[in-house]
Amino acid sequence: MPEGKHPDHHHAETGPVEPHEQQVPYWKRAHKDWKFWVGVVLIFAAIAIYVLSLDLSTVPHPHT
Repeated sequence: MPEGKHPDHHHAETGPVEPHEQQVPYWKRAHKDWKFWVGVVLIFAAIAIYVLSLDLSTVPHPHT
């Protein structure tokens, strides 16, 4: 089978084959992802709730 595993996938022979550009790592392009921003908002909401509840966030309450 000289065509390989995928006979329907043909490339045009227009010139030299150029290597694919390397994809930018996720940590450099994360600020464009909506899931990243949802996570940031949830983390800040959790921090705000913890601080505003005064549950060991400033001074521990004395045991009585």
